[in-house]
Amino acid sequence: MPCCRSTVMIESLVHCDNNIALRLNRQFGPTFTTLSSKPPPSLWMVESVVRSHIMRGAHGIHRLPNEMLSSVFSYAIQARDDDDFSHAALFPLTLSHTCSRWRDLSISTGSLWTSIRLCFPHSQNQLTYLKTWLCRSKSYPLDILLDFRDEDWAWEEDEHLFTRDAAIEIISTILPHVKRWRHIEFFTDTWAPIHAFLNLSRDVTDLPVLKSVALSRCNAYFARRGESFKPVELKEAVPLFGGLLLSALKDLSLVGVHVDWQRSVLANLLELELKFHAYDVMPSFEQFMGILKSCPDLKRLSIVGWGPRLDDATSTDTKHIMPKLTRFTLGFVDVEYALSLLSNFCLPSLYELVLEDVSAIVDPDGPSDATALLQKIASTNSDSTSCFYPLYQVGCLELRSIRSNEAAFTQFLRCFNNLGKINLSDVDSALLIALGPQRYSPGPDTKVEGPSMPRSRRPSFASLSTSLAPCPQLVDLTCRRVDTTLLSSVISARAEAGSGVRPLQSVQLELEDEGDEFDDGASTSSGLSDQDRISLLKTGVDLIIHHA
Repeated sequence: MPCCRSTVMIESLVHCDNNIALRLNRQFGPTFTTLSSKPPPSLWMVESVVRSHIMRGAHGIHRLPNEMLSSVFSYAIQARDDDDFSHAALFPLTLSHTCSRWRDLSISTGSLWTSIRLCFPHSQNQLTYLKTWLCRSKSYPLDILLDFRDEDWAWEEDEHLFTRDAAIEIISTILPHVKRWRHIEFFTDTWAPIHAFLNLSRDVTDLPVLKSVALSRCNAYFARRGESFKPVELKEAVPLFGGLLLSALKDLSLVGVHVDWQRSVLANLLELELKFHAYDVMPSFEQFMGILKSCPDLKRLSIVGWGPRLDDATSTDTKHIMPKLTRFTLGFVDVEYALSLLSNFCLPSLYELVLEDVSAIVDPDGPSDATALLQKIASTNSDSTSCFYPLYQVGCLELRSIRSNEAAFTQFLRCFNNLGKINLSDVDSALLIALGPQRYSPGPDTKVEGPSMPRSRRPSFASLSTSLAPCPQLVDLTCRRVDTTLLSSVISARAEAGSGVRPLQSVQLELEDEGDEFDDGASTSSGLSDQDRISLLKTGVDLIIHHA
């Protein structure tokens, strides 16, 4: 069989996505349905057509109609976009360098050039690339990723190599195409480029196809207690896109980026993320509630660090109901604040819950005691007179850096009657033991001093016998930074006959490199011993191990 660049490329294209055949069958149905008696549509249809041309040699490949080849290119781009945005952004360039016919065809197919990715360091070559993609994409909607984070940055605001002027040059280039923006993400380490984006885009008059916006100043330390926004001279809030009504916008993520909450029109969102802000630039309680009321179909809400300012909140017993919210993420730096915030919400459709102690990342004192928070959420599990969190219907739970005692963890986990999946990261031994089945107590040789757990807070095994099974439907467990020996013991106990719980089916472990330590300096088991591995495999779980 002859070998040429176009042959190799078309072979790779037909394998890139199982959905390609389905889409091509819909567009070129008669061509495919006459190939075989096998039930359409499936990947073999595309392969049958392409391979029949390949077997005839290079000239056979070029007998493929332009419409069909262009469709294969477009579907391949979509498949790569779902897998890796950076590959999708450069893939049309690879196509255009394959042969002269493919170059002409790919350049004339505007839908191939809609994914734009610029990253650090900024250069004139990137600007040339940007202008080329903007031209070749014609009138198609654009997906833009601007990622100018520098891993080697020394944390001095004025010394970052991606400057305000560089940001202005890029933003000024894409602004004439603003009506084609479909997704835009802008990630920086410093504030000046973000401020330039907000200022330059405040005069836009129409964003008809904009579906998602993610603006991120990647500095989590502004979420520390008592921290104020810096630089002070650029603190003044700017309305998002000048306060324009964004009719198509559904997903908004603001990480360390504040806007003029009063004049920005944030309505009809399906997903909202507010993360790592300084407290003094957050919306007032009334402004925040106004945003939520303008988003009656909100499905996913993330508040990490600080949410609305509660110091001026009017006391009320009325709970804001979010009837369609299925995923709620709360990352807290202050337990009392988190308790006050949660008391204002009612989430009747809650299915995914994520709790994280952010102070484990940004606070020198490390994680807080989350006992009061766990008890509050558990107490409102079925009490509609208080804040309503129906934990009994939650199917997915994620806990990160949560510290408490075994009694509080046990009470909390007993509420999750239908939990199928749990993700644990940097949790202490009390939580692992609370996952044990009825009347479970660790054996005398079981290691029980978990990460970041002082001796004074070691679990009291005798008090852990329970009459109610925690998370009886749990089958999928993912763990990072946990005591692997204790975890193995708990999983084995859950797999025993008469445990009152379902045996786990899948266990994923992310193991730290040797010598790694937790943020507070406490070391943990960095590997999985042969004995623990054998013990886990005996339970019949599908064991997947990742190394950090």
